Amino acid sequence: MIKHNLKLILRSLWTRRIYTSIILLSLTVGFVCTNILISFLVFENNTDTFHTKRERIFQVFSDDPFGGNGLIAYVPNYFFDYLTSNYAEVKNVCQISDLNGITIEESGNKYDDFKVLSVDSSFFTMFDFPLLHGRRDKCLGSDKIIFTKDKALMLFGTTEVVGNLVTVSTLDTTRVLTISAVVDKPIENSHLDFDAIVHHFTFSGKFNGGATYALLSNANAREPLSAKINEDPKRPGLMGLGKMKYFFNPVTESYFSTDNKMSYIKTRNPMLLKVGYVVCALVLFIASFNFINLFLLSWQNRRKEIGIKKTLGVTRGSLFSFSLTEAGVYVFTGFLLSLILTFYFIPIFNTVFETNLSTEYLLNAKVMALLFIVLFLIGALVVVLSMLKQWRMKPINLMAKDSAKIRFSRLLFTVQFVISITLVVCAVTIVQQMNHIENAPLGFNRHIIQLNAPDKKYLQNLTVLKQKIMQLPEVKNASVGNGNPIFGNMIARYDLDNDRFYTPYLFGGDADYLKTLNLTLIEGELPSETNNGKLVNQTLVRQFNLGKAIGEKIPGTKDIIAGVVKDFTCGSFKQEIPPVIISFQKGGRSLLIDYRGSNMAKILPQIEAEWRSVFPDYLFSYRLLQEELMKKYKEDTFFYKIVITFSVISMVLSCFGLFALSWAVIQSRTKEMGIRKVLGAAPLDILNLLTWTFTKRIALAFMIAAPVGYYLMNQWLTRFVNKIEINAWIFCIAGLMVTAIAFVTLSLQTVKATMTKPVDEIRNE
Repeated sequence: MIKHNLKLILRSLWTRRIYTSIILLSLTVGFVCTNILISFLVFENNTDTFHTKRERIFQVFSDDPFGGNGLIAYVPNYFFDYLTSNYAEVKNVCQISDLNGITIEESGNKYDDFKVLSVDSSFFTMFDFPLLHGRRDKCLGSDKIIFTKDKALMLFGTTEVVGNLVTVSTLDTTRVLTISAVVDKPIENSHLDFDAIVHHFTFSGKFNGGATYALLSNANAREPLSAKINEDPKRPGLMGLGKMKYFFNPVTESYFSTDNKMSYIKTRNPMLLKVGYVVCALVLFIASFNFINLFLLSWQNRRKEIGIKKTLGVTRGSLFSFSLTEAGVYVFTGFLLSLILTFYFIPIFNTVFETNLSTEYLLNAKVMALLFIVLFLIGALVVVLSMLKQWRMKPINLMAKDSAKIRFSRLLFTVQFVISITLVVCAVTIVQQMNHIENAPLGFNRHIIQLNAPDKKYLQNLTVLKQKIMQLPEVKNASVGNGNPIFGNMIARYDLDNDRFYTPYLFGGDADYLKTLNLTLIEGELPSETNNGKLVNQTLVRQFNLGKAIGEKIPGTKDIIAGVVKDFTCGSFKQEIPPVIISFQKGGRSLLIDYRGSNMAKILPQIEAEWRSVFPDYLFSYRLLQEELMKKYKEDTFFYKIVITFSVISMVLSCFGLFALSWAVIQSRTKEMGIRKVLGAAPLDILNLLTWTFTKRIALAFMIAAPVGYYLMNQWLTRFVNKIEINAWIFCIAGLMVTAIAFVTLSLQTVKATMTKPVDEIRNE
């Protein structure tokens, strides 16, 4: 019976191969997206679950001494002894930091982009990163280094490198280290991001504190331990004894903690995963109901076949078997094709979304179970609906020549386009906001190259380098100073009366500092060697109602205000402009170079040549303020990519359905169109007749989607202090895009139908 049904189904699918291809394409695209998204979401939620002691490992955080709402992941190095010496609940502690300015040399090749962690001896007893080579209990020592598999292959072309030597240099120390182990890449995700590992003792004096992890006697000791520590008046902290509060968060939540700001800790905002779930559900909804709608529509085209079967006494069991087999052919074929495409698209997905999802993760038990549930639900729903539809059909009506018109679910069709248009509205809004972030005025010059002195003893040499670089024709201005508005700036805490305090940003630079950053002096004069005053911004003046600010003392200090500068963005558009204090300094740790209007490809080699003339023994490295600014929006960029990608996919899926539905409608109304043409209907009349039903549904979908998209984007934009206004142009652009895509999709069938000769249409009918 199954063989007979399969033969009939394959013959039917081949007869209607255009229609079949559309259904399979829609299913395949939907399954590819579902495969990748489900794998990615399971992968993300399983972060750090490969550690066997994960239920007892907790990351230590402290409250923010600067009055912020979040927590601080940085814990001083002396907290190690405090925990292990005073609390029996703490079985072990591991403190981790990174080493900046590291250069690794092997066979004459130098690399300065390795992420090197400095760790305690307890690292491999607490964390279960798999070792490809080496022993866990012997690999950490003062003269040893551990590489990841990828970096071992890059350096030596093989992972058999235990015992090999490499030269590792910091800004002031050079050591030859022995490779003691190679870390294999775990299939699961981890919040710790590194290329190499050394012990704290390897470069003594470099570790002052960092991320801290405590292994407790049992998972339930977390809350009592935290309360006990916070009641201890002798607990150490950044603000002195007994002034900081500490919190213990499970290590499996470290990846989802936005308080983790360390460069060696990867994080993901949980909100973005929720967006991923929603997007996955929406894409699956569009693809599955596209399939259901088109599958049921195909039965309407075969009403005579069903009528004959029912007249001959076909049973419900036979109809069920036939429907199950046909739905199974579609679902199985679409899923098989999607698996092939999924393996191809996962590397592209990793590149676009900056993740490291492996293709073998599709074999994860949770992923396979979820995919099976998806396939089962879609197949079951299709079979049940098709059974109901077929059994309700009356044989006499089914066999009548003009018994039924082609019908489709207007509700499902409208819902599909509501989702697609909503995503398009969101995509257009996000694109405009991201363009605003990249190009909106910041109140300072964003076109800055920053060079840092290789060591404290060379700070004076930056002034020499500045003079040389100022001679370059491509350089507009340059300044030696400390800090910039985007990164590496200092925040101070100034105590006031009644236990109040405030936390201004502190900047400093030479006489060219304001000119290089293009800051605007509103009143007063610039501080100098003869004028010891300081500059403040408008926010500080407003915060303390200083009125005539010049000559007033800066609150909490003895410094005098010499001038006021116009407010400028500090950090990113997500935060309010803080109070700022700018000092005059002859020297500093950084050189800021203004390259406005210059060609980066041309100016960088010139700057590097001048660097080498002043610092011949140190690698040239630089940072761009614009790039550092965009790093502040990593989460938003991820969200931006998700919405853009899946708005396109949703429109493609919806258009697959629109194309197939228009094809089915045209096939069913061939005779009607022929008669209308004979009676004098113009091609435009026929075009309007065929497209009107779909057009009004798309218009209705837009009317529903527009306010939904407005609400969602209005909520998203509340995360920004500096943001765009959601205006009518956004909806006009989205509407025109959807209209154009839908029109092209409909035109592929309708234009051909309007050009067909009436006699051919009537004969074909």
